[in-house]
Amino acid sequence: MKKQLISLFLLRLFFYFSVITLIFLHPGISVPFDHIGIMQWFIINPLMAVIAFQQVFRIDSCKRFLFVLALLLPLSIIAGGFNLGAFSPFFSGLASFILTFLLFHHNRMMLHLQLAKVAVLEPFILAWICLRLLSLSRSGEEIAGQSAALTQFILVWTFVVFLLHSAVVYFCLNPKSYVKTWKEGIIFILGTLAVLVILIAVLPPDFVRNTIIENLIPERVPERISTSDRGLPQRTGGRRTLPQGESGQGELRGVSEHNWPSRGENDGESRQYMVKIVASAIEPVYMGESFNGHLDPVHGFLLSREEPVNDLARQRFFVTWSGNERNFDLGRKRHEIFSLSTLRQKYLPYLPVSIDPTILNENSGPLRFIHQVESNIHSGDPLFLVNTPTRSFTERERTALASYLDLPLNNDDKKAFNDFLNNALENWHNNREEIIKRDRYLQQVIVKTDEIIFNQYLETIIAILVSFSVYQYNLNYDDDYSIAALKDFLFNTKEGNCVEFSNTLALLGRLAGIPSRVVTGYLVSESLQTPAHLRGLSVLQRQIPVLQKFSFDNLFMITNLHSHSWTQFFIPDYGWLDFEATSFAIPPLGIGDFNNWDVVIPLIDENRTFSQVRKFPWQAVGRAAVTLIIFALICAYILRYGRELVLFICIQRDGSYRVRARYLYLLLLARLAADGQPIKPASKTAHEYSELFPGNLTRRDTERENEEGACFKAFADIYSAIRWREFSNEAEINEHFQLLKQEYFNILKNTRRRGIHRWFIRKISLRGLTYL
Repeated sequence: MKKQLISLFLLRLFFYFSVITLIFLHPGISVPFDHIGIMQWFIINPLMAVIAFQQVFRIDSCKRFLFVLALLLPLSIIAGGFNLGAFSPFFSGLASFILTFLLFHHNRMMLHLQLAKVAVLEPFILAWICLRLLSLSRSGEEIAGQSAALTQFILVWTFVVFLLHSAVVYFCLNPKSYVKTWKEGIIFILGTLAVLVILIAVLPPDFVRNTIIENLIPERVPERISTSDRGLPQRTGGRRTLPQGESGQGELRGVSEHNWPSRGENDGESRQYMVKIVASAIEPVYMGESFNGHLDPVHGFLLSREEPVNDLARQRFFVTWSGNERNFDLGRKRHEIFSLSTLRQKYLPYLPVSIDPTILNENSGPLRFIHQVESNIHSGDPLFLVNTPTRSFTERERTALASYLDLPLNNDDKKAFNDFLNNALENWHNNREEIIKRDRYLQQVIVKTDEIIFNQYLETIIAILVSFSVYQYNLNYDDDYSIAALKDFLFNTKEGNCVEFSNTLALLGRLAGIPSRVVTGYLVSESLQTPAHLRGLSVLQRQIPVLQKFSFDNLFMITNLHSHSWTQFFIPDYGWLDFEATSFAIPPLGIGDFNNWDVVIPLIDENRTFSQVRKFPWQAVGRAAVTLIIFALICAYILRYGRELVLFICIQRDGSYRVRARYLYLLLLARLAADGQPIKPASKTAHEYSELFPGNLTRRDTERENEEGACFKAFADIYSAIRWREFSNEAEINEHFQLLKQEYFNILKNTRRRGIHRWFIRKISLRGLTYL
């Protein structure tokens, strides 16, 4: 028996590792586990299972449990630290220990036999992971092609894991059962057939092949869309972002969804192509893709490898990612940002708290990808904090932010930028009141100049921003952010796009001792929503169901020309804040202002015939599973009550008293089982069961226990006499049979548990089917 349990445990552990390892092999998911997940799933859970199975400690249950807690607690802290991140590995490891202990050692502690049956859920959990991987295999043409062979393997492995793991759990709960017995064999075969029926009936015939049907229209001629503003909802803007001229003269055009450019490329004309639609209750929203904090002395700001947000933006998540860091920054509030995008890439507002897996949407043309993220966002303008005094950086902060204060420039470059910074600060201090008087925006930021208590960091940032007021902001595609390009922008051309402005602001801020980095992504802002954008939003919201759950006031259209670069500064007590480097620049004019460009949106084909097989049919599988469960329960209750009815009828019929006594005995056992009494082992006789009967009852009254045991012993004596004794005449055996029936009623009366809930349990119990 010990060797059998070891084999079952190793087989259970093998199934566990085989399923969670598949997540690493799947091309549709990049990094499924962070360091907490790796510690939890590959170290803590298996270790707790091994400890529970081996029982390496020979101490009582209470001390054993304390020992596990003492071991589990430091492992959880190592995994998640001294914060909420330690909860997940702690409770997961504790569940692994308890479940394994109950599953393999329940025979030593009969009190926990019912708890051990929770393990029947294990095969469903592993099968769910496999089915989730199957749905990821169908997230698009590229992933489907890369995972074609793996998809077929997972499909078969789901079936194998579910059945064999179910068999492992069954034999752990019933260690004396063997597959070779005809009962277990029939149950196993029926279970196999049931799973096959589900796979055959529910899954589409081309599920593995992932067939995709598309309607393609060969011509690609933009169509004019009505430019009427009649009935268009009116909206108001908020924070100052990109400098605007006389904008909003562009018109709305459309291209068939079947001919939509893959990344919204510019076709040489003054047009901007829709990239995504964002739903947000606040604006502006700075949605970052790359956080660049490493300063190279030649190439400028490069990607920060140590910044975890850079990894999150590129990962494909298997389940929802949740951050485990507490928010200590002032002024941040949690907001949900929804994106319906043409791009797979996620764009994350800082600071992300939870990120849902990407969803493939079938009913929105080229807007195929749904991204949902919750972030702690500073909803106000950081410049409004200028009247708030702040503390200096602590030594711990300076150490943690050292890479964002690094200035590896050569002496000439450092001197040139430092001279510009000093001139900007001097000009601001000497002409502060005059500058504020000329700029209405600064008047809103600084209400009363004679009562200002300046934030030392924000005052420096404002001084640099004000120095950009003589610089021209233009739209161009020259994304050169090298140190040489920044010097040319600052001292020669004095003209550039968001890249030059943001990188220069970050560099000057770092010279002033403020931790800085540059972020690239998309800017979601009301000031960038022209009448053409709003008309396009109105058209698409009417056509795309998923957008109709959002208020029109909370929808923003993002085009390829809304790609943006901005600066983040770390301010003590407030953390990383987004600053708009171009907000004080000279606005572009005419065609240089891309808000004057035509807006191009996809024309959704209402009669398109895209295949729907890319999504895994969760609803169909759920309905089939529920139907199967209901059908199985109905059959089980028909079998239970039908069997009891047949036994009762056979008892009343004329015939052999020995056969009728046998039927009465089986009916008694079934009714006792339904009432929660112990199940009679197949190897025990009626007399042997009568010896176990009183000791297994959960009765406080010892005298009543003895009475119940005596009743069953009397029943067992009479039953044995009828079955095996020779009687002299029919009257004598009939008399014994009547006594047997009397003892039958006495046992049911004395053992019946009182209470409405006990009556209800007795009616719905299926424990009597054990005697089939």
